[in-house]
Amino acid sequence: MNERTETTSGDGVPPPDADAVRAALAQIPYPGLTRDLVSFGMVRHVAACDGRVRVQLALRSGDPTLPDRLRASISERLTAIGATDVTVEIGPPAPAPAAPVSRTAGDPWAEQARLGTVRHVIAVGAGKGGVGKSTVAVNLALALASDGLRTALLDADIYGPSLPIIMGVEDRSGDVRMTPEKLILPIEAHGLPLISFGFFLGEGSPAIWRGPMVSKAVKQFARGVQWPDLDVLIVDLPPGTGDIPLSLAQSVELSGAVVVTQPQRLAGTEAEKAAQMFRTLEVPVLGVVENMTGAFGHGGGARVAEALDVPLLGCVPFDVEVVVEGDGGSPTAISRPGSAVAQAYMEIARNVAAALGWSFEPDAASAHATVTAANDAAAVTAS
Repeated sequence: MNERTETTSGDGVPPPDADAVRAALAQIPYPGLTRDLVSFGMVRHVAACDGRVRVQLALRSGDPTLPDRLRASISERLTAIGATDVTVEIGPPAPAPAAPVSRTAGDPWAEQARLGTVRHVIAVGAGKGGVGKSTVAVNLALALASDGLRTALLDADIYGPSLPIIMGVEDRSGDVRMTPEKLILPIEAHGLPLISFGFFLGEGSPAIWRGPMVSKAVKQFARGVQWPDLDVLIVDLPPGTGDIPLSLAQSVELSGAVVVTQPQRLAGTEAEKAAQMFRTLEVPVLGVVENMTGAFGHGGGARVAEALDVPLLGCVPFDVEVVVEGDGGSPTAISRPGSAVAQAYMEIARNVAAALGWSFEPDAASAHATVTAANDAAAVTAS
C-alpha cells in the first residue's frame, strides 16, 4: 500500500503548519468507527511547508477500498484548512522486532494479547439497540455449554450491562473477589463463569465516560479476569460501532464475531455497518443471527448474510415468554430446552462451533454428541 495521492486547492486560506495538520487529522474518523486517525495511532509522520503537506499513515486492513477512502477524506479536510498540495502515503505498520514483542508500539494493535486460558473469544454485536443482542449472547453461551464446550460470558456493555439481570445475578456484585495478583474472579451463574461491568458500576449508576476512559477500562477489564480453562468466551458488546469494540479488538485476540439483527430493513442496515466494523478491525464475521423472526417479518437476516457473504447462523422465532424468562433471570435455553427458541439456539451454537473448527457426531445409542476439535485429539462428550 505504498502509494500516494495528490490534490491541489487554491482558495486563499493561509497554509497550515504541522500542528494544524495533526489537529485536522484528529477530526477525521477512521471509516466505520468513531475513533479518529490520530488517537487510533495511524499517523506516522506529518510535514507541512508553504501549503505543501505530506502525511504518512500506517494501515492494517483487509478492505481494499480503505486506502482510497482515507486519501479522499484527508485531502478534502486539509484542503479546507489551506493546504495547496496534499500527499498521502499509506503503508503497513513497521515489521515487529524479534520475540517476545510481537507488535510495535506505533501499531494500534501493539497491546493486543491472547487470553492464555481461553481457546476462542467470540464477540456478539449489533448495529442498533433493541434487537435482543444480549439475549442471543446468553442463550448462545448456554447452548454451547450444553453441547459440552467449556463456555463463559463477559458483559462488556459498559453503558447498559444487562447480563446480571438475564442471568439472575444482579444482586451478587458483592460476591466478586480479586486474586492476590489483582485479577477478577468470575462468579458462576447457570453453570457459566460470568463477569460484567454491571458488578462494578453500582446499582442504577449510569456510565458517563469519555472515549479514553472507556478504552482504558475495556482493556483492563478484558485482560484482568482470571478465567478458568475455556473453549469459548462469549463477549456481549454494546450496540453500534463505538470505542468499546475497537478497544476490545486492540486488547484481546478475537476469533470471530456474531452479528445480531431483526427482520426489519433498518435493523439489517445497521447490522451491516457493525459487520463492516468488525472487518475493519480484522475480526472474522462468523455469521448473522436473525432474532424475533415472525413478529417483525422474516428474511432480514438472510439478506444481511447474503450482502456480507457470510453464513446465516440461524433464526430465533419471536416468543413473548423469552422476555419474561430474561427478566426473571432464567434464560430460555435452560428454562424451556425443548422449545422452538431453545432449539434455534442449539442450531446457532453448532454453526458457531463448526465455524471455529468443531464438529458434532450424534450418538444414536446414548442420545449424546461427541464434540471434536479440528487438529485436536481431545473430544468432549455432551448430553
